Amino acid sequence: MLAAKKIKIALLFVTLIGSAGLFAQVQQPVAPEQATNVSDAELENFATAYMGMQMENQKAQQKIMETIEGQGLEVERFQEIQEATADPNKEVDATEEEKTKHKNAIAEIEKMRPEFESKMEAIIKDSGLTVERYQSVGAAIQADKALQQKLQGIMVKKTQG
Repeated sequence: MLAAKKIKIALLFVTLIGSAGLFAQVQQPVAPEQATNVSDAELENFATAYMGMQMENQKAQQKIMETIEGQGLEVERFQEIQEATADPNKEVDATEEEKTKHKNAIAEIEKMRPEFESKMEAIIKDSGLTVERYQSVGAAIQADKALQQKLQGIMVKKTQG
């Protein structure tokens, strides 16, 4: 139950913040020669940035949940309203009060976006990569199973000590 809630919150976060374009969950295609042109040092830097971004994302998710609850909505109810609002074929089954609370929560969450994005940029730059290179390394990793396995190994080492 808790895992399902975390997944929903993560999806909600991506939906609301929409920073995937900047930080490359869905990235631009990478030429095959570029996909294999990732050094071990860049892979280490990418792992450092990725792990730092995951930690920052968790903090941001917590802030978002607090913001939603601070508006007087439960996270699950907020998500129901958000999904209905995003689907033009669905009618939003919410009271005017709930719609107002939802709208206010969205406005507060949107105010968080610039800070979140600048933190993500700083994490990437502090790892020794540019945002553009982080995106291209991420795309290369997505396209190359060997790089994925290498990255997993690096991340396991980093988490173990």
